[in-house]
Amino acid sequence: MRVLDGSDVSLRFPMGRWYRLRLLVVCLAACCLRRAASEPCQDQVGEEPVVQFTTEECSCCYDLDEFIQDNDYVYVLFYSAKGRLNLDISAKFSQLAKEWKWTRVHFGRIDVDKDRSMSQKWVDSNMVPTNVMFKFGRPVEVKPKDFEVIRDKYQGSPDGQKWMLTKYMGEDAEGTNLHYAANIMTAKKHNKFLKKHQVAIVGYFRKEGDGEHRTFAETIWRLHQDIDRDDIGAGVGATFAQSVAKAAAVQVPAIAVYLDGRALEPEAALPERWTVQGVLDFIKKFNVLSEAEAPPGASGEL
Repeated sequence: MRVLDGSDVSLRFPMGRWYRLRLLVVCLAACCLRRAASEPCQDQVGEEPVVQFTTEECSCCYDLDEFIQDNDYVYVLFYSAKGRLNLDISAKFSQLAKEWKWTRVHFGRIDVDKDRSMSQKWVDSNMVPTNVMFKFGRPVEVKPKDFEVIRDKYQGSPDGQKWMLTKYMGEDAEGTNLHYAANIMTAKKHNKFLKKHQVAIVGYFRKEGDGEHRTFAETIWRLHQDIDRDDIGAGVGATFAQSVAKAAAVQVPAIAVYLDGRALEPEAALPERWTVQGVLDFIKKFNVLSEAEAPPGASGEL
């Protein structure tokens, strides 16, 4: 892994750089202090992150209209508890929600038989199972030909639904706005990403959804949830392309922290078995600011 040349470690950053580094430090500290309160459904830790839309009082239950107004990206399954097709589509929806648990997309379902009054505003109860995307509180209209792609090419699989979510709710080809870590697919995009962000955190993985990637994704998700803002003071990316890792001189799985495009040398290695706390502790060790070099009145401590 590349390291920052000793001659460049002056640490006398302009105020803009100090602010972003300081913001990252504050985010890390907040995450450590308040992490337990930020689960999608606190009594369902480790289970699928799918809320239920219903008028009944229950854990992880919400009103559909209120939920889609409160969250930017919502994907809803309208279903019935009867029929093999409903069971098949529900299983695929649940699998997708597990794979995208730590993204900006919120997943929910509604039983049209139990909560007909809530569902009928959006879907005919005789036309289920049906999936509906909501972006900024409005339903997203899907072209008929893309329904055919989902059905014929993907058979309604999670990969097909990811393709559709990215196409219709994404603001670029990779759907960067739907994720807390940008998907870096090529060495060129990797270099561009590092140039764009003064402070960058990049995860390098063997494949999407493996154990290390899930841990990294949850860690970054927690950082955002605990401060309830989009900017944590650093750009975050993830790559599954071995060519990108090779160009960056990184052995996967790994996490690198960059300052002005140069990788900083970690004080200690990541633990062999990744955990959210272990990844947080690893990132915290990149706090390069000291009391003596911080701006007046600021602290470089976590």
